[in-house]
Amino acid sequence: MWTIIGSSLVLAVAGVILLRLAGRKSIAQMAPPQITILLMIGTVLGSEVGGKGVRYSLAAVAVFVVFLTGLEWLTVHWNRAETLLKGKAVTVIQEGRLLTRNLEILRISVDDLEKRLRMAGLSRIEDIKNGTIEDNGELGYELFPHARPLTLADMEKLLEQRFPMSRRQGEEPAQKNLFTEITTGYPPGEKAPEPLQ
Repeated sequence: MWTIIGSSLVLAVAGVILLRLAGRKSIAQMAPPQITILLMIGTVLGSEVGGKGVRYSLAAVAVFVVFLTGLEWLTVHWNRAETLLKGKAVTVIQEGRLLTRNLEILRISVDDLEKRLRMAGLSRIEDIKNGTIEDNGELGYELFPHARPLTLADMEKLLEQRFPMSRRQGEEPAQKNLFTEITTGYPPGEKAPEPLQ
């Protein structure tokens, strides 16, 4: 019994480490090769519980992860490999019109596309200049200028046109935000230590 518990713990820890090395995408963001490898890893780890041997199972999982890492390296460095393994984005809306032929190729119904648009906060197909289904299945879109949300830069431009004397005297220093610690390596309010002389 203790050997089963020990083997399961070793496999669980090794599986987490190996999958962590494989990357941090969610299932929805994975390309078909990644999903296939993930399923194979699950099958191998599951078969270990049936008693095929920890070493062989870990070796098989390691081979799968190395294979997946190799595929990802190829897709990063070679566009043709990326197109072959992951596919490309497919345009489904152009100039506010549905491209139903492309929807048929993707096997996506108009209702499914409309659901994705609603979930993205879009209510009119006519407001979308370009809409794509990306290689990971996500919806990408570009709105026509009349449908784009107002940005701070747009507002400042309008205010300067309306009130020319209200131009800013100087920019305020950028406030620290959620990304400060990630980009600088130090929590907000702390600065880098002085270099040694």
